[in-house]
Formats: sequence, C-alpha cells, structure tokens
Amino acid sequence: MQILGAASIHALFKQVRERGDGMAERMKPVISASRRTDLPGCHYAWLQNVLTKGAVSVRNPVYKNTVSTIDVRPQAIHSLVLWSKNFAPVAENPGQLENYNLYFQYTINHYAARLEPGVPPYGQTLKTLDRLLRRYRPEQFTIRFDPVIFSPAGEISAGPGEPAAVRLQIFEELCRDLITLGMNGCRLTTSYIALYGHVRRRLTQNGVEIATPGDREVIAFFRRMAEIAARYNLPLYSCASLLLEQIPQIQKGHCIDGGQLTALFDGRASKARDTGQREACGCTKSLDIGSYEQRCGHQCLYCYGQKSLES
Repeated sequence: MQILGAASIHALFKQVRERGDGMAERMKPVISASRRTDLPGCHYAWLQNVLTKGAVSVRNPVYKNTVSTIDVRPQAIHSLVLWSKNFAPVAENPGQLENYNLYFQYTINHYAARLEPGVPPYGQTLKTLDRLLRRYRPEQFTIRFDPVIFSPAGEISAGPGEPAAVRLQIFEELCRDLITLGMNGCRLTTSYIALYGHVRRRLTQNGVEIATPGDREVIAFFRRMAEIAARYNLPLYSCASLLLEQIPQIQKGHCIDGGQLTALFDGRASKARDTGQREACGCTKSLDIGSYEQRCGHQCLYCYGQKSLES
C-alpha cells in the first residue's frame, strides 16, 4: 500500500481542483428569450442589437433596483431558447442568431382572433415553420398548444357547448400538419389555463365566457389529447401542471431542459431545477433577458405575463 507524502497529497488536490474548474468552465448558461414577452415576434430589432453588442442589462422583475449585466456572446453561453408565436422575422433573416445554438418554443394554438388578436393566421404560421425547418432540425422545437381554453369565443368555428370538442379537432389537425412538415422528433407541450385574477378580469371585460370544468373533466380532455399525440408518435409534455402529470401518457415538462440541450449541442448545460419559476415548473436553470415592460403586440386575452394589454 502506497502512503502519499504531503507534497503528493497537495498535488492530488490541485489536480482535482483544476479538473473541477475545467468542468465549471465547460458548463455555460442557457439564455431564455423570453418568457416575459415575445422578443422574436415583437422586439426582434432589439434582440439583434443585444446579440450584436454581446451583453444586456436586465432588471429583476421582483427587486426592481437590482440590475444584472448578462454576457450573451456565443462563446459565453451554451444555447439560446427562443419563445414566440411569430418566428417569421427569424425565418426571414436570422442575423446574429446564426452564431448560436438555438432552441424554439413555438406556440401554435390556432385560436380565433378574438382571443389572439395579433397572432398570425394558422396557415401563415405553418409556412413560417416550414421555412425554419430548412435551417433547423425538428429536435430543436417544442410546439406549444398552450394554454387550453374552453370558450366558444376562442374557436374559429364552434357551436354552443362544443369548444372542447373543437379544441381536440384543432389539436389533431396540428399533429397531422406537423407530421406532414416532417416535424417527427419535436416535442409537444400543453397546459390548462390558469385563471389568475388579471386574466379572469380581462376575459370578463372583453365579454369572453369560458367553461370551467372540474378536474375529472379536465383530465378526461387531456387524456384524449394524449391519445391523439400518440397516434402521430409525438411526445406530449405538461407545462407546470401537477394535474396533467396524473395522466400516464403525458410526461412532466421541462420547457427549458438542460439534459435535452446538452444532448443536442456541444458542451454542458445545467440540469439543476430553476427555483425562480412556478412550483410545479420542471425547467432547468436559465437567464432570461426579456422584460415585462417590453409590450407584446399579440394582445392575447389570456396572457399571464402582461398584466395590462395597454401599450
């Protein structure tokens, strides 16, 4: 048995520290752009400018006096997660985005304009997705059918008492169109609407009536959704929903998933849970560079992030 001297032990600890430091250097942050507003669809020039500069100052949404400077140079981050209902600007001209590992959170709900006034029509959205697929792999996309709302006002063609059935038809149409576009390998994410006070008030003020079924009915609906997704071999994930996690065919969602991003791109992304999100959220750590003060032009009546739709 070899007994190490003091010098050897010191050298061993130094190697361990250096190896650990190297691992830390290889683990780079994930940038989220953005849960707080639609940067690709509504603030694309701002986003391009930030990426050109390589840094952005972000005010903490809770502690307003706290401002952080985030390094967004390509070599400083692992990947960039983009959230939008309109990726047409990206499809037309990626600009600085060509230098980044990109992941797309693409919300495609196909609601009526009464609920989503500023969102592009469904057909136009599919054309944008088709253009994006000329540059990016299906595995770089999560398609968000989110949130689910049961309201005749939300559907383009719905009779009294049938919005849930129409939602299922719309979802199946989306699955079919995704497969037609060659989106095998993407993820689907969904959730049931959370009726925060400001959301409920906004819907009421705009004369939008919504059905509020009990948990049993909600679970039955999403079980049907899961069956539809399975027929098209598209994996379905929940978004911050303990209720939907009760359905075996729906996987717990990690909209920002460090494990998935590590598998997609070179380098290591954190797999630690992001404790700054909702309790049921499964996302891993990221740095969000958006602001609630950046107004979203989509004006969706059910929006959680924008407390007021006034410009």
